[in-house]
This record gives sequence, structure tokens and C-alpha cells, in this order.
Amino acid sequence: MNKVSFAAGGRALTLTNLDKPLWPDVGLTKADFLRYIAAVAPRMLPHLRGRPLTVVRFPDGVAAHGFYQKNAPPHTPHWVPTYEPPVPTGKKRPVRYVLAEEASTLFWLANDAAIEFHPWLSTTSQPTRPDYAVIDLDPGPGAGFNEARTVAHGAWELLQRLGLWAAPKTSGSTGIHIVIPLEPIYPYAVTSRFVGLLGRLLELSFPGLVTTERNVAKRPYGTVYVDHLQNLYGKTIVAVFSPRPTDRATVSAPFPWSRLACVNPEQFTVADPSSVLRYGEEYAAIVSRRQKLERALDLLRRGFSGI
Repeated sequence: MNKVSFAAGGRALTLTNLDKPLWPDVGLTKADFLRYIAAVAPRMLPHLRGRPLTVVRFPDGVAAHGFYQKNAPPHTPHWVPTYEPPVPTGKKRPVRYVLAEEASTLFWLANDAAIEFHPWLSTTSQPTRPDYAVIDLDPGPGAGFNEARTVAHGAWELLQRLGLWAAPKTSGSTGIHIVIPLEPIYPYAVTSRFVGLLGRLLELSFPGLVTTERNVAKRPYGTVYVDHLQNLYGKTIVAVFSPRPTDRATVSAPFPWSRLACVNPEQFTVADPSSVLRYGEEYAAIVSRRQKLERALDLLRRGFSGI
């Protein structure tokens, strides 16, 4: 069967090319991807609702060319809500983003081979005030997940000393994302600067292992890049539970801090949604606990006294 029509949440959908290979190295087709979306949608949607969404589409599978899609395409169903965020002065024309408010939207996107989901750090209700910040640990050449693991442990210790809580997830590749939930009262300039300061502290704590160098060519070999620029207005981070275009169909999956020492990013795949969902409830509980930055910022302003 290569085509099927069904209703999801009262929406009529036609799913096509179900036997198309999306992850050919592990034999996963579009039908497998849609089954994965059906399994994770209830947990994934709360992390997408109300957020402008960019997707990365791979119409011919991950072995072929993919492309980012910000603007809602002309064939967007009438029932899919969209949003045009404020455009900063001097920037290009507005972008009309898709909003993933219900499972039917995820099925429609998945049918378009939208494999990656990248939401904003803020919502449509307060687009210029993010409700979380992210420490993006990105290993470069000569480094990998084990190096990211070491830095993540240091970041968690630092956050605890600052009186902040956070939830980790795999990037779906070799990195780790540390999500810090926030009250949506700070402009992006503040949260980006805050993560930049954390990155600099990690760089000082792990000389030769951490870098904050923006120029890729200048980053030392074997280092983990702390990318605070992902916390700027309009930037995105791959969503929790989003698949990635890797050979093994890995997924950005949550895990508890107690599992940091032994977690393996390749254990979380599209083929095994139960493993991806295992810690979803715990992750959601942490990122829903909004917090303020005043104490942490005060400690940083006072020269890290008491940290």
C-alpha cells in the first residue's frame, strides 16, 4: 500500500509514497516515520505548540539533499495555523511560519518528508521573550559525544551553583543540548549573553576541551563548541523527539542527569519510539518549571563570588 486516506483529529489527510525509503541504511520508510510520529506526537506537541516552526525536508531521503523550510508552502492546508513574527528593523520581509498545534499538522509535515523540527525559543504570545535558553554543546573534529558528556557534567555543576535547574537531551547527533526553562521576561539579548558567559566559564574550566570561538576555522581540534548564538531572536534548536538525518535514524531524546555517564545517543532511534519516550515525562516536568535569572546574573556580576 503506497497511499492511504484517514482522519486525524477530524482532519482529512492523504498520505502518499509510504514505501519511499527515508533512512535507507536502516531500511526505514515514510510509513515507519509516520508510525514514529503517531507514537511521539502526544509528548512532542507540548514542546511545539505556539512556537514558529522551521522544518528540514528530505523528499528523497536522508542520503539525498535536504532543505530548510521556514515559510508555510502554498499547499498548506487551510486548517494549519500560521504566524508572522515581528521583523527587526533592517531585516528581510516577514516569514509566515507553520504552527504545530495538533497531531494532524505533524502528519501533514511528515508526509512532506519534513524530518527535522526546529521551533523557536519563544512563543507567539511573547515572541521577543524566550521561555527557555539552551546550552548547545557541539563537538568539532576530533571530539564526540564523550567529550560533550564531560562538558555537560561541568555545565550541570555550574548551573546548580547558580541555583538553576535544567534538562538535558541528546542533539540526535554527537552533541548535547541543556535546556534552561525561564520566565518569559528577558529579551533575547539577555539570555544569549547569559549563555555566552556560561560558555566562557566552561572554556576556562576545561582548557583545551571547550571553545567559544565563532570562526569554525579557528576552533582548536578536539574541542566542544558552546554555541550561545543559538539563543538569539529567530534562532532555533532541534525539538525534543525530532528525528535527525543520520544514517541510523537517531532522534533528539531527553534523558535524566543520572544517566549522563552512560547514555548512548545511538540508542534513541525512529525505529524504537519507546526508548525515545522513556524519559519524556520527566523532561517535560523540568522544562515547565519556569525560573528567573536575577540571582544567577547577580552572581556573575559580582565576579562569580560564591560559585
